[in-house]
Amino acid sequence: MSTVDDVLRILQTYTRRAKTARVEFSQLVTFTTRYLEKVDNDDLRDLEDNTENLLAARLLELEKSGRVAVNSNGGKIASIDYREFYPSLISGHYQKMHDRPLLPFPDESMIGVTIPADAVFPVDVRTDFVSWLARSQDEPPVVVRLMFPDGVKSILAATQQLPRTLAELSVQKIRAYLRSEKNVSYIRSKLGGAFRNRETMLKEMLQRILTTPDNAIRSVMEPDDFSFHSWTTLSSVLIKDIGPKKDKIQEDHDYAQAAYLLGYYNVHHKAIVQRRRETEMAVQMLDNRLNKEPYAFTISDIYNFTDAKGVLLTKRYTTQDIHDYLAERLKPNSPNELAPVVRVKGPDNKDYYIRKEFVLKVLIERLFNISREFADHYVDVWVTAMKEDRRPTEMTDDATFARDVQTRMSERYPMICALLRFDLLYLCAGEQKLMGEAAAEINRMFDREARALRPMHDILQLDRTKLADDARLLLPFWQAIPWLNAFVRLLQRVFLGTKTPGQIERSSRKRRPRKASSAPTDTTSPLSEAGPDTAVMQLGDARGGGGRAAASRDAVQPSGGATRKVQAQEFRRRIEELQKAYVGSGGSVDAKLEELIERWNPLLDPVAKSNLVEDVNSLVRDFLRRMKVGFRLIPPDRARIQGFAEKLSQSDVFNQIRRKDALKTYLELYMLKVLGKVNG
Repeated sequence: MSTVDDVLRILQTYTRRAKTARVEFSQLVTFTTRYLEKVDNDDLRDLEDNTENLLAARLLELEKSGRVAVNSNGGKIASIDYREFYPSLISGHYQKMHDRPLLPFPDESMIGVTIPADAVFPVDVRTDFVSWLARSQDEPPVVVRLMFPDGVKSILAATQQLPRTLAELSVQKIRAYLRSEKNVSYIRSKLGGAFRNRETMLKEMLQRILTTPDNAIRSVMEPDDFSFHSWTTLSSVLIKDIGPKKDKIQEDHDYAQAAYLLGYYNVHHKAIVQRRRETEMAVQMLDNRLNKEPYAFTISDIYNFTDAKGVLLTKRYTTQDIHDYLAERLKPNSPNELAPVVRVKGPDNKDYYIRKEFVLKVLIERLFNISREFADHYVDVWVTAMKEDRRPTEMTDDATFARDVQTRMSERYPMICALLRFDLLYLCAGEQKLMGEAAAEINRMFDREARALRPMHDILQLDRTKLADDARLLLPFWQAIPWLNAFVRLLQRVFLGTKTPGQIERSSRKRRPRKASSAPTDTTSPLSEAGPDTAVMQLGDARGGGGRAAASRDAVQPSGGATRKVQAQEFRRRIEELQKAYVGSGGSVDAKLEELIERWNPLLDPVAKSNLVEDVNSLVRDFLRRMKVGFRLIPPDRARIQGFAEKLSQSDVFNQIRRKDALKTYLELYMLKVLGKVNG
């Protein structure tokens, strides 16, 4: 069965014989019939049986690929323009020059065909030639007319000749020039001043042109500093020598054309070599950056890598260079080992790239800190809940606790979750041959019988029962004993008329719709959620009706008209109790704050580290300063302090701080320290 290539060959044969790029369809049909009669090819039988229709169909296919242009009249093909006719005609002349390099570069008089003006692209060698050299070879071939200054003849070339053919033939022209001893002596004398102390290298370069033209071509296409300088100087000397001549012979035109072309080839390829070197250096910076913390990066992180001056590396290479680099390093050196760079997908559906030698290092270091962070989180949350006579489900049920740990880990540390794969850790451990504590730390994560990793709470070494016991140790002694807690709550209800935290919460939920419908609530301030007025209203709920405000005052003030000083003493006592919940009965607030600073402040420079701490402290002080004076007489509970810290930690100024849990705990404790001094 015939193909488009068969029809293209028939079209090429006809246009060469007719010496024209435009073919009447009827003439092509006639020629095809005669062509098929002479060619015995079973694959063309269908074309012989249905010549006109199949020929038309194949030509339309060629038009879609840009090889021909079909002209129609009344819905039928009238003529065909074979766009590659003139480029192929010129290529034929250059093919002859390979065998006879002393032939002149072609022009219209040599190819024997007049090329329409709209089929030739004029190119000024001095201004446009280099841009044409950068043209993609995937584009359809076209004819260009290379125009030279100083009356040097123009030449025709197809774009197929631009990448290398013209350079090779130009070297042959210069080689012919240097075969004259007179010309060699002239060039040596002219170039001698520019290459002082390098006469030997210059002599070798000229000898290379004469004896090994392939090496001479290579010095043009892949120039070093010396070859670039020598070719540029040689071209300039020839152009200055030949250009001013008025009566140039053909050889003068040949040498001048070659000198111009080689000069610009040299410039073009020198720029390519320079860009390649810069790209290689930038890619090396990228490679070095993967060796630094945090060791695992998303593709967006890699796009945003910078040099030592903060300039994006993508200024020196393209994103395609990045993908090529990663693709190369994602290939293992052998089937039995990991690739140099490992790609893993996290629960956030992002790909993370990390060198294989850092996988275990990152896990061992980060899991230790995460374990401490999660333990503090659960203890703090459960202490707050138990003070309100609540028991969260994750505190009492192993399955719920395990799910909560896994969910929290996926949300906060997706990259670590991505690295926690049995196959990855098993291969890394095998290749790195871990010893001692590192080996024990990785081995404890494996459930070898199931060939899987242990659950996340086991990997983090979080024991629900022990965490619950730790939380109970931080409760006031009377709340830690169930019967004593119940007895105290009973006394509060009987003698003070107060409700349990659970009752207060339910009452607040019942009132909330009425409050929202009667007056709008200002939610712009962090204090609006739990301001002093709200605390007073809650304490007064037990008395009911119009006596709520008075009951509130009875609940928070000593009887018998106690003074403001007494209120301040009560405030300090409550603040001290809250502080003990963070530092323990014998602990130091300042020491605990220093410990927390080490956890959330990653800066190594002591001045920058101190400045960051002071900025955080100033923000907390400003926040507390805006509070109403009345708040300072009503002791806050831990839930309110945690709420304030949560809001503060979400400020944009804290975006650079990654360890949010440690930061929140620090903010809570520092608030308590400031409030204790304010009322001191």
